Amino acid sequence: MDLAGITDLLAAWGEPAYRAKQIFGWLHQKNAEDWQEMSDLPKALRQKLAEETDFQPLRLLRRQDAADGNTVKLLLELADGEQIETVLMLYWRKDSRDRATCCVSSQSGCAMGCAFCATGQYTRFRNLSAGEILAQCYWACRVAREKGFSRLTNVVFMGMGEPLYNLSNVAAALSVLEHPLGLAIGHRRITISTCGIVPQIYRLSQWQQPVELAVSLHSADETLRRQLMPGAGRWTLEQLMAACRDYRQRTGRRLTFEYALFQGINDSPAAAAQLAGLLTGEDILVNIIPANPVEGSVFRPSSAKTVQEFTAACRRLGVYFQLRESRGQDIDGACGQLRKGNQRNGDVFRR
Repeated sequence: MDLAGITDLLAAWGEPAYRAKQIFGWLHQKNAEDWQEMSDLPKALRQKLAEETDFQPLRLLRRQDAADGNTVKLLLELADGEQIETVLMLYWRKDSRDRATCCVSSQSGCAMGCAFCATGQYTRFRNLSAGEILAQCYWACRVAREKGFSRLTNVVFMGMGEPLYNLSNVAAALSVLEHPLGLAIGHRRITISTCGIVPQIYRLSQWQQPVELAVSLHSADETLRRQLMPGAGRWTLEQLMAACRDYRQRTGRRLTFEYALFQGINDSPAAAAQLAGLLTGEDILVNIIPANPVEGSVFRPSSAKTVQEFTAACRRLGVYFQLRESRGQDIDGACGQLRKGNQRNGDVFRR
């Protein structure tokens, strides 16, 4: 519930409106784990809330911490038994603001069918509710506080699922994340990643929440991209770029494109030249990402030497990029890997 929803509920119970702000703050800023923690509420109200509302929609099944302690992956179970993944990434920086970034899932699977993605191998799925999206953030927030951060600073919709196919619930979750009585995370610190759903990008540009947009590209070759990302292949690269330019013009946000490198597939000098032909200009940033390996997949991460050669070519050709560090290989970091392993082993980690 947003603040208005809580206010309406309490009004129906004959409670004063200020109680709604207290509850909202406990839920969305302090991340309380039980109604009894809300010490400034009357005992009778806490009891009524416990009896008549659902508090925690997600249950922790498994947690994996990377060796350096700065990446944590959580496997969470929904009320209907579906499982989703959430990742917390901590960045300690000497010359700029430290970051605690939560990577959330928007669906419990994905219909996009990307050939390299473990999530796409799971065909039974549904959209997540706003509450299920928010609960992922609060699980991550508790872990971040455990590790020395006071709060989350950034949220990226780069986990399981295609967020543009669940826009209404994503929007509802964002309105709570951005609320000053909640985590107060601003538009510029929230990123929605998409495979490139052209009609939904146009719809997103009409939002009153001009978040950062990241488009998964992975190839500037029309045929290869359609093979890698069949679900996004319904729209041409020309149509995709037109939608992205519209988003840029309407929101003022810089365009970001994600490009995961796969050995022998999209990491050649010729691929770099194609990328330069499509994406140049200072209003475009390309995130070049050494891919995480997925067990049983024919896709392999590019070698360090190939990554170096590819980025050197991009630099010469005028592509504005940053090379992102690959995180979480020791904790099944790629989307869907942890759930896949958990289900393969018969949910032996459930507790």
